[in-house]
Amino acid sequence: MKISVALCTYNGSSYIEKQLNSILDQQDFKVNEIVICDDNSTDETLEILNNFKAKHPSVFSIHVNEYNVGSTKNFEKAISLCSGDYIFLADQDDIWKEDKIKKTLAVFDKNPSAEGVFSNADLIDQEDNLIPSVTIWDSVFFLEKELPKPIDFFNVITKNGNVVTGATLCIKNIVKNFIFPFTDDVLHDEKIAVMLALRKSLFYSRENLISYRIHDKQQVGMKNIYKLVSKNKLKRVILDLDKPSSFQEYRELSKKQYLKFHKCKKYEHSAFLKIDIQDLITKSHRELHLLNIKMKLKFPTRCRFALLIDKLLDKRR
Repeated sequence: MKISVALCTYNGSSYIEKQLNSILDQQDFKVNEIVICDDNSTDETLEILNNFKAKHPSVFSIHVNEYNVGSTKNFEKAISLCSGDYIFLADQDDIWKEDKIKKTLAVFDKNPSAEGVFSNADLIDQEDNLIPSVTIWDSVFFLEKELPKPIDFFNVITKNGNVVTGATLCIKNIVKNFIFPFTDDVLHDEKIAVMLALRKSLFYSRENLISYRIHDKQQVGMKNIYKLVSKNKLKRVILDLDKPSSFQEYRELSKKQYLKFHKCKKYEHSAFLKIDIQDLITKSHRELHLLNIKMKLKFPTRCRFALLIDKLLDKRR
């Protein structure tokens, strides 16, 4: 069994050394290949990477882009270059727990149909201090304990937003056959998560297997994490855990249900799905239609006004 890591860097000299040491210092399982794609860094990142390569020449493979391509395309390149049976995605500024690989592979072993496994994560600040009382799942409203099992990840991701943080994700090599190309309109981790959800092959570990860093320079991260509680009620409605009562809740749920229907249509002709996509499209449309009927009956005046505004703005035709 060969284990690869796909890691992307860009001006990451402040934290990359800690991350690489945490990847190299894993319990029981050793990483065979670390593929690093650098997006034309201008700081000391490449010097640090070359020092690691000098110490571990058979492990490190460093590729430098001629120009900046952005994180999504950079991850496409890094993943495509990995040759391992299992490919762990990694950001440049996090820290892996020493048993991350061991516990991730245990989920694969327990679930033979799994093609991807993600996990929860601690949040740390710029000085490696733990941010208390909140995890990465809290920050993306992945209410795992309350959601019906098995979790309908397509429903969760399309209505709630992506809950699969790429820095916690591991995929089997076979996944490379159907996730490319990545496009700039969808982040790489969401694209992978949606495809795996539609194949019923996305699984997870409840444990916090990395420390995810929150700092000013990160490209993608959780903002205003302590303001999350105020949004919780609306998120619960969106996730079908609570029933809508106010017009705002009905309206927001309708918007999210429309997005789910639209996402279904996007994958209508995909050849790699393991679900009946036409059935999913029909059900999504029916759910949207019935929800809008209920909303119109309960709030007729406000619905007419909202419909008028939508027409004027050319929304949701």
